[in-house]
Amino acid sequence: MSSATSELIPIKSTTRTVQDCFRSCLYVVPNFQRPYSWDIDELEDYWADVVLARGDFFFGSTVTWESESRELFNNSYSIIDGQQRLTTSAIILSVIRDAFTAAAKDLEDGGDEDDSLKELRDQAKVQAKNTQRYLVAVDDDGKKYPVIQRDEPNFKEVVQNPSAIPSGKKFNGSARQIGTARGFFEDRVQKALEGKPLTEAIDTLKSVRNNVLKARLIQVELTSEEDGFLIFETLNTRGADLRLADLVKNLLVRGGATEPDDRKTISERWERLVDRLQPDSASLGAVDQFMWQSWNSRRAAVTEAELYKKILELVEGDSGQHLQYLEELEFDSIVYQYIDEVDLVIDKSELGVKSALKIPEVGDTLRALAVFNVSVANSALLAIVRKYEKTALITKKNVIEACRAIEDFHFQFTALMNSGSTGGTRGRYNRFAVELEEASSKQAVREAVESFKVKLAGSLPDADKAKEAFAKLFYAPNSRLTNAQKRRSRKHFISYVLLKFAQDNKTLPVGQDLTSWTIEHIRPQKLASGEVGSPEYSIGNLALLTSGANGDLGDGDLTAKRTGLNAYVPWKDPELSKWLADNTKDEVLAADISARAESLADVAVDVVWAIL
Repeated sequence: MSSATSELIPIKSTTRTVQDCFRSCLYVVPNFQRPYSWDIDELEDYWADVVLARGDFFFGSTVTWESESRELFNNSYSIIDGQQRLTTSAIILSVIRDAFTAAAKDLEDGGDEDDSLKELRDQAKVQAKNTQRYLVAVDDDGKKYPVIQRDEPNFKEVVQNPSAIPSGKKFNGSARQIGTARGFFEDRVQKALEGKPLTEAIDTLKSVRNNVLKARLIQVELTSEEDGFLIFETLNTRGADLRLADLVKNLLVRGGATEPDDRKTISERWERLVDRLQPDSASLGAVDQFMWQSWNSRRAAVTEAELYKKILELVEGDSGQHLQYLEELEFDSIVYQYIDEVDLVIDKSELGVKSALKIPEVGDTLRALAVFNVSVANSALLAIVRKYEKTALITKKNVIEACRAIEDFHFQFTALMNSGSTGGTRGRYNRFAVELEEASSKQAVREAVESFKVKLAGSLPDADKAKEAFAKLFYAPNSRLTNAQKRRSRKHFISYVLLKFAQDNKTLPVGQDLTSWTIEHIRPQKLASGEVGSPEYSIGNLALLTSGANGDLGDGDLTAKRTGLNAYVPWKDPELSKWLADNTKDEVLAADISARAESLADVAVDVVWAIL
């Protein structure tokens, strides 16, 4: 915090132990705050620094403002910085409470007990009750107050009140992180108790609790919520910098409304958006990435580092702009949640009446780019889908053409040639997205799409090299592969390739589920040498079958498989048709496989994945 800031904002600071904090204060995590985000690394540090401390450990500061004053009970303080530390302390205290409770139950379930066991059981119950007082405070009238007020259902139901009736609510990313922290501390506490008699186990739990409660911090107190908003933007929490998403949430809640209920509504809308984009703790950067690509799908490209400044300029001085920007993000997030989903299943219940996501070809492109591991085109995809739903200027045909051009380009450029996207590729997609966003007539949209297709076609790799790469595709599910080999021989990828031939020849409709198909090695795999270069693994020896049909073909020669292949393969190329038509041919030779691989490569590059 700068000295200039401290001169402008009244500040009071007090050194407290965690015990002081949880006995004399009530804490509220305000709606503009970031979610709980400590992961294993931060929890390991907490365990080492606080729990295993040999003396009082100082672990930073909290920044708060007094949000509610009470005459005869604890005041409430909204947390601007430090919620990760305080929440983590509450989580481990809940684990200690439950360990005391479990110890008492173990004694109770042990059958007949003498006076010493009864004393131990009563002691464990008392310690569980004493620990619970640091999680839920009770005033003189018996009214209960959570010591830390958070919105996550499992924080209330597991950490603060384990006897509560479960709400059944869906846990968001923050709730899952709280569950991770609980699991971490349960494991550590259990290991600390292993092999110890109950008297020693109770002493160990008291020692762990004492170390948590003795940890010291400085509580910095501000005088107003508005000061809190401003300070929040300048602070980092222990262990992790504030993400772009944290800053933008703060900006939208603060600037979008002044009434507490309205701010709460904005915060809830933001959390729904985050839940849509961030399904698990491994994707904590997904919201930042999304905001950047959403911005670049509408406006001149900026770097991620520049984005927050640009958002500030967009919304500055106008609360209506804050809400308009939130609406932008909400709309784009509906599409973005399905990007990078190999096993794509679109929930049509949340789509508008006219949504490009209802067009099967669009879903196929999203799935294909996920299979190729391509994200550089996301800004263009967002712009295409948005133009279709928001206006009447782009036709379904235009949408399919633009999406298919992106898919065809990256099949050749990325999937076959393994070429990495450059700043020039990203810039091309951004320019097309902005051109599409600004197009004000059907003619302008058509011209933008045609120009885009021409530019992509002009950037395709050399056709002969692409064909050579295609002919080397293989599927060796039981072989040990390098990472480079895995990328081009995954089941999803090879299934996609074979499926696309059938769709292009109109023997299968678009919108297929990749998981419902299987891959047949026509010449049996058992004849392979074990090397990935064996002809048995080559694309020239592969056929697509429904998953149910694969078991009917067995592992015999062509004669044994001929009837099944005729019945179950959805599209038969000329080479495969020739094999099946020749009833005297009982074996597929290496030369046959090589010839078919080259034939398929010609069709792939010149027809199926050509940008027309």
